[in-house]
Amino acid sequence: MESISAHKGTAGSIGAYGTKRSGVARQSWIALALLWVIYALDANSRQMFFMVLPSITQEFGTDAATMGLYATMITMATALIAIPAMVWADRGGHGWRRKYRHLPIVIGYTIFTFFTGINAWTGTIGLLVLMQVLSHAFGGAGEAIEVTSLSEWWSRERRGFALGVHHTGYPWGTLIGGLAVSALLGVYGPDQWRLAFLLFPIPMFIAFLIYWRYCSEKNYKALEQHVAAAGETPPSADFAGHGNGAPKGSLLVALKNPNILVIAIVSLLAIVGYFGISFWLPQYLAFVAKYNFAEAAAYSVLFTITGGLGQIGWGWLSDRIGRKLCLMILFVWLAVALLLFKYTYVSLAALVAIQLFAGLALNAPYTLVYAIAFDSTKPGTSGIAGAIINVGIYLGGFGPFVIGALIGAKGGFGVVEGYNDALYFISGLMLVAFLLTAFFTRETTGWFRRFDRAIVSKASCNLK
Repeated sequence: MESISAHKGTAGSIGAYGTKRSGVARQSWIALALLWVIYALDANSRQMFFMVLPSITQEFGTDAATMGLYATMITMATALIAIPAMVWADRGGHGWRRKYRHLPIVIGYTIFTFFTGINAWTGTIGLLVLMQVLSHAFGGAGEAIEVTSLSEWWSRERRGFALGVHHTGYPWGTLIGGLAVSALLGVYGPDQWRLAFLLFPIPMFIAFLIYWRYCSEKNYKALEQHVAAAGETPPSADFAGHGNGAPKGSLLVALKNPNILVIAIVSLLAIVGYFGISFWLPQYLAFVAKYNFAEAAAYSVLFTITGGLGQIGWGWLSDRIGRKLCLMILFVWLAVALLLFKYTYVSLAALVAIQLFAGLALNAPYTLVYAIAFDSTKPGTSGIAGAIINVGIYLGGFGPFVIGALIGAKGGFGVVEGYNDALYFISGLMLVAFLLTAFFTRETTGWFRRFDRAIVSKASCNLK
């Protein structure tokens, strides 16, 4: 594909194609909508395990520490194949061509999610864990390629906003999924939790078929022409001349970049908080606050309502004032918000208010860490950078094990003290993440860039 980065002019000017363009290309919006649905389904394929956790706990009779260990194994498996899968995916091409290596990954997590719903495949806790480990492994690779694909359908100048909207597939997509699972449990009973996994392939097949047909060379060329005529940086600038994959040694180069490696560590700490509270909340609501299991499934995803708004808002703001600055603000916000969860037992109003407040910050870091990494990567290596962030995120899956151990140490699922200790732990991690971000990463864009005084240099972060 011909690179059109040379045609870049000033915003709103007459482009090389003789047409005055402004705003976002129609192709960017359509790709965003389709990739949002696919990512939302991918997220639900993994989050459903947490949604039905009380039912699983009751069926198999597992204690808090053991269930925390299983949840950790499943969550950390999300990072299992992300890097090799994205190295392989980058070799298959960028832009619209990514669909060819996206498809096998989607098939992988769809099949193992479906198998989770078959009694014969999940009749023991060991088989259930195995099916979820395999589903999460493919799902993690899916997230990496879905986020990278989205970044390659938008101009660099609008990347923060686009990734923010796209990543609402986790809070808003899983909110829809949580309500659907709650409805299924309410109609068929909590012991029929496998039904949600059995139904998953139907919407996944429909969504990816539509995306496959839309994701074409014709549509991608039209996108690039619009972006160049609008005076913005076409997405092909990030991979021009690297159609056959990332340059040799790109993985080591990326790992030496603080804006990728340190950001991956920060991502790990952030996800400990996210998965920690995802494990903590349904158990707390079911066994301490005494909601029934269907109510626990529904009420444990209320933070996703504002989670999506936070991702869009912080993503949009990061394009203007700086991604690093926004990330630091978010970690302070989270340190406070997570401590407030100890008061969710007071009333339903308190439960709703605290979740909505926390949601404004709980999902937003993942938009920013991907954007910082993509801003700092060398040409042709965005897939690798995204995969490293993905690995960092899901290595933080040890959170449920620690949360389960802390709950178990104070008497188990029915004792509130262990839940409080868990909140102190994850709140403290948010402060550690704030310090790492402040001193060991560099701002990539926006107002704060000229005021950033981090320990690491711009050159080490591949920034000028």
